[in-house]
Amino acid sequence: MILLGIESTAHTFSCGVVKEGEILSNVIDMYRPPEGGIHPREAAEHHREVAASVIGEALKRAGVKLSEIDAVGYSKGPGLGPALRVGATAARTLAVKLSLPLIPVNHCVAHLEVGRIVGAKDPVLLYVSGGNTQVISFSEGRYRIFGETQDIGVGNMLDKFAREASIPFPGGPEIERLAEEGRRYIELPYSVKGMDVAFSGILTAALTCLKRGERLEDICFSLQETIFAMLTEVTERAMAHLKKSEVLLGGGVARNRRLQEMVRTMAEERGATFFVPPPDLCVDNGAMIAYTAELMYRAGIAVSPEQADVDQRYRTDQVDVVWRGGERGDEVRYEEGVLAKGAEAVLRRRELFGLPAVEKVRVKKSYRLPALDEAIRAGRTRNEARMLEAIREAGVGAPRIYYYDPDGGVIFMEYLEGIRLKEVLEGGADGRVLYLVGEALGRIHSRGLSHGDLTTSNIIIHKGGVFFLDPSFGSRDASEEEMGVDVNLFLEAFRAAHPRWEELLKSFFEGYKESCPFWKEVFKKAEEIERRARYVKGV
Repeated sequence: MILLGIESTAHTFSCGVVKEGEILSNVIDMYRPPEGGIHPREAAEHHREVAASVIGEALKRAGVKLSEIDAVGYSKGPGLGPALRVGATAARTLAVKLSLPLIPVNHCVAHLEVGRIVGAKDPVLLYVSGGNTQVISFSEGRYRIFGETQDIGVGNMLDKFAREASIPFPGGPEIERLAEEGRRYIELPYSVKGMDVAFSGILTAALTCLKRGERLEDICFSLQETIFAMLTEVTERAMAHLKKSEVLLGGGVARNRRLQEMVRTMAEERGATFFVPPPDLCVDNGAMIAYTAELMYRAGIAVSPEQADVDQRYRTDQVDVVWRGGERGDEVRYEEGVLAKGAEAVLRRRELFGLPAVEKVRVKKSYRLPALDEAIRAGRTRNEARMLEAIREAGVGAPRIYYYDPDGGVIFMEYLEGIRLKEVLEGGADGRVLYLVGEALGRIHSRGLSHGDLTTSNIIIHKGGVFFLDPSFGSRDASEEEMGVDVNLFLEAFRAAHPRWEELLKSFFEGYKESCPFWKEVFKKAEEIERRARYVKGV
């Protein structure tokens, strides 16, 4: 079976040919604007001009005649509307001319599927490109989004900075080169919210540094060290939450050597396996579309030319991944005595003055600069201890703090004989548990507190009650925004990891309404936060 794939989501028009899972050719033609960023209509005009020659060259390099093609795949979205339509039109034209089936491919899913070429079986994907920044993994029949940018994609952020610094498009490679000459780290906002990130504040701070005359090399160095550390951290959070042992990089920004180094280091320290495709398969390319189209076609997915549409907001988690079986990576196993190994810390069962206790140690992260890592570890250790006490004072369940050392990143706390909400849901649950979770969250919000990292791994059911763990991102003077982040993060993590229990969220909302007098304002803010994410249709 031979498939041809067409990619046209943004600045690149590409065509690839795949035969039985083997890439025969991959021709890429990128539009480079003379100045400024990409204009959708200009990109579309470029695609129209090069489409025929790119497709012809792909066939030539593959040594395949047009008459030998069995099906045509194309990028349905997400992406720029005018650019997407050029690719879809080219695919339809070929399908009509040759009476071939069409396979509409989700661009983001293709980045993940092409990771199979380098051996990834069941990874967490860090997908980083111009318009997308997502942490994705397979769960219950779909690729689920466990974290993403809440404002702009990391590639767009780098390109915006590059334009202001008079660096030509695409800015990423030149920023990488300049960063290698940086000598001084300039502190920039480190914006991680659970498994989500935000880049607007970092961009503003970097531009301020530029205006006040800081060395461009130092700014580029600081930008990379900050944003790539954030991305590595949220990826590790997803790996810990899902207990997965593989990580895959994808997207154009994945070519950055410093980002690869950080994620590889994180994986090695977790005992996980790191994968990254070759550079020409990291960028937008037709081969990944053809490769994914072949998987889909073998699973019986195809449309007629009349049905071949595009969708600028085509979410990764909208796609039913019927072509995937039950293959999984190696199961994560903890060494003896370890209760859990999260993204930040290792938890061990201890005794303290005859009391059953948990020792939580925030381990050093060698992928981060030492000064940045020390500040993060100390700050979060201190805040976690204070927040746990504040939650207890609010009458909500949380372990007692026996001792903590911010500089050492160590906390000794009460040991609770219970089960995490994640495991409760995996074994089956009823609405009562979610009602109690909502009611408990509403109570801490009504006292002006926020948690900051509310996933189903950070909630434990102990003696029939709800206890919150690890509120190290929380606030004791929480804004409506921070409370909305709590609700949004919980819903995001719940829907990604436990989609079959979606109906139970009604009980969560009911419990929250019961205990939080300003629930309408918080829910409205949570909806607003969700809409900020790239390609979100709304709550």
